[in-house]
Amino acid sequence: MLVQTMIAMMLALGLAPAPSPAVAPGDSRSDPRLNEDVLAELNRARADPQGYADELRAYRDDFDGPVAYSREAPDGVMTHEGPAAVDDAIAFLNRQPGLDPLNGSAMLALGAGALVIDQAAGTRIGHVTLAGLDPSARMRQHGGNIYVGEVIAYGQADPRSVVRQLIVDDGVARRGHRALVFSTLYRFAGVECGPHGRYGAMCVIDLSATPDGSPKIPGSTPQVAALSDAQ
Repeated sequence: MLVQTMIAMMLALGLAPAPSPAVAPGDSRSDPRLNEDVLAELNRARADPQGYADELRAYRDDFDGPVAYSREAPDGVMTHEGPAAVDDAIAFLNRQPGLDPLNGSAMLALGAGALVIDQAAGTRIGHVTLAGLDPSARMRQHGGNIYVGEVIAYGQADPRSVVRQLIVDDGVARRGHRALVFSTLYRFAGVECGPHGRYGAMCVIDLSATPDGSPKIPGSTPQVAALSDAQ
C-alpha cells in the first residue's frame, strides 16, 4: 500500500523532527545498479516533466477505482486517493520547467545507506535510526555537513515505481516528496536502496546543494533542510 506522510523541519534552527515513514528481507546489502537507475530515473523526470506527465496519463488509465495497475505491479496496488493524486501530479508537471540533473554523491549515499542498514531487518520507518541519528547526524558521522534533504520510498523495488511514488505522492496533502524532488536548491543526490523488514524494499535519497551537505556558499546563511517521510 502506498501510505505516505510528510513532515518538514529546519535543522538550522534546531527544531526536532517528528516521528515518522531490491533485496530479500534481512539482507542489508545495497544494489549499486538499482541505486544508479533510481538516480537516472529521477533525473529523467526532472529534465522532462511534461514527458513524464504523459507517462503518468498512461498509468492513470490503468486505475480501477483506488487500485493502481502497472507493468511493475500487474496485480494492483491499493492507493489512498486513486487517480486524483495522479491528476494532481500531472497538473504540477505540466507547469514545471525542466531542471538540471542531480549529480551523484558518494558522501550523501553513505548517509542514506546508514538508514537502509539500520532498517533492513526490522519494521521501523522514518528518518531516525535506532541509535537516534537523523539525516544530519548521519552525514556528520561520515564526515559531511548537516544541510541535507531526504526522501524515502518504501515498498518499491524498481526505479520507475520508486520515482513515481515520490512524484505522485499519494496520501500526502502537501506533496512534500514531490517538492523536494523538483527543488531548485539541490544539485547532488545520494541513493541507497535495500530491503525493509515490513515493506520488503526501501530507497533513501539524500539531497543537498553540495556533495557533502555543506552550505552552497561558505559563510552564507545555511539552507533549510527539509525531510519527507514515506511510510
